[in-house]
Amino acid sequence: MLVASAVTLAETIILNLEEPLDGGVYTGISNLRGWAVAESGIATIEIDVDGNYAFAVPMGGARGDVAKVYPDFPDADTSGFSMAYNYKGLAPGEYVFTARAISNDGGIATQNATVEVDRFLSAYIRDGAEVDMSTVSEVSFADASFTLKGLTVEGRQWDVVMDFDTATQGFEITDIAAVDSSGTGAVCPSSSWSSGDYTLDQEGIARQFRVRLPAGYSPDQAYPLIVLFHGWGGHEGEFLDNVTVQSQSDQRGYVLVAPLGLGREEPGNRLSSWSFQGSTTGLDGDGFNAAVSGDTNAICDDARTTDYTYPSCEGIAVNGCSWTQCTADDVAFSAALVHAVSANVCIDSDRVYAVGGSNGGMFVWDLGRDERSAEVFRAIAPIVGLPHRGYLAPPISEGGMPVISITGSRDRTVPPGEWGQESFTTTSDGDVYYYSSASAITKVWAESEGCDTTVPAESVDVGSSSMECRGWSYCQSDSPWPPVLDCRGDMGHVYNLSASWPLILDFFEQL
Repeated sequence: MLVASAVTLAETIILNLEEPLDGGVYTGISNLRGWAVAESGIATIEIDVDGNYAFAVPMGGARGDVAKVYPDFPDADTSGFSMAYNYKGLAPGEYVFTARAISNDGGIATQNATVEVDRFLSAYIRDGAEVDMSTVSEVSFADASFTLKGLTVEGRQWDVVMDFDTATQGFEITDIAAVDSSGTGAVCPSSSWSSGDYTLDQEGIARQFRVRLPAGYSPDQAYPLIVLFHGWGGHEGEFLDNVTVQSQSDQRGYVLVAPLGLGREEPGNRLSSWSFQGSTTGLDGDGFNAAVSGDTNAICDDARTTDYTYPSCEGIAVNGCSWTQCTADDVAFSAALVHAVSANVCIDSDRVYAVGGSNGGMFVWDLGRDERSAEVFRAIAPIVGLPHRGYLAPPISEGGMPVISITGSRDRTVPPGEWGQESFTTTSDGDVYYYSSASAITKVWAESEGCDTTVPAESVDVGSSSMECRGWSYCQSDSPWPPVLDCRGDMGHVYNLSASWPLILDFFEQL
């Protein structure tokens, strides 16, 4: 048993990372576990992957064996930490996992384990029909293990080793080797783009976007794709330049694509923007009127809000509340962009996601409500972005579309409202815009997933200390988390990517 200990001026801390094993090979969902004690007690257990903080591990597991050896340490009998970890979320390669035990007095002990991650082309195989046993050419047996040679998975053949695992009392994959690494048939394009800037002609306009491939990208392997939509006046680097986005996406093997919105090319050098329901016309989705609500059927209080109307919206905007471009159809562009990327980068078409911030977050809701994009994207994640007042339509696909909505409880620009509030909210940052509340829109989307929304949303443990997430139960989805999550942090109109990005990736990988 390899144990790490740290002796400080104040106390002794003892940590034992039992799994993953140093030098081990991991191919799927497995345990991440161990134990830790300290003279002042353990406050938390944190895990780094390749030197970057990844998550905290729940503690409190019964460890009578530890209590016998360390009877004088507080809570030694419940010193275990454990969780299931999906190693398939990482790209194939070598990783260093670091467990960090932090005591109540602030002392720290760490222990490392260097592991190899291997997997099939996709991180998650949803359809059992993708596995074909008829191509197996040989089955060989050894002590507590067997090997299948030529097993076909996702149209490609592999040699797979299965070992008996005493922890789960069953066989698990311990080695995956491609029989023919020269190609993957129709899964991957014959040539691949590299990371960099590209353009796509859409409606006669050269649309700009930036591609970022994960470290160690292989053109023979299918990767999940995230399309990133910046905020109002943002740019391609708004997400891509963030250290957490870069490190987490590399570790988990995501291709990232960040397009640039339109507007800067218009007279007056307007801000780059994404157009969504109500943002170009200035009309809300409810048709509010003065007799009922004391205002018009607009998305803002026109008299108290700056007129941002773009020149391209002449004849489209019906009031001064219009604030995004009218040059092009952004939904059509988004679907065409995914098609173009998939023709030049090896993409898992079942794992294409959209993340948007602020204006981009408002836009991604429309991707689930338009037939041109609803079948392209698997799920969306709007950050501090909600639809305008009255635009509460659910996704059009049968069975809905998963969404994790992240908002700030102190956001004055796009306020989420109180938990359970279904009436619209109002901007208080100088302009006066109206938005659908976070509870209202997530409830509608949860209903489309078959969730029981007759009761209030309940708290969901997502392993985040800075975000509270709520969702509904009894949904049609069999994912560990509810397929629709309303998450809120104690923050204003900011992305807080150090906390929100890992949570978003965790959500995508639950689906």
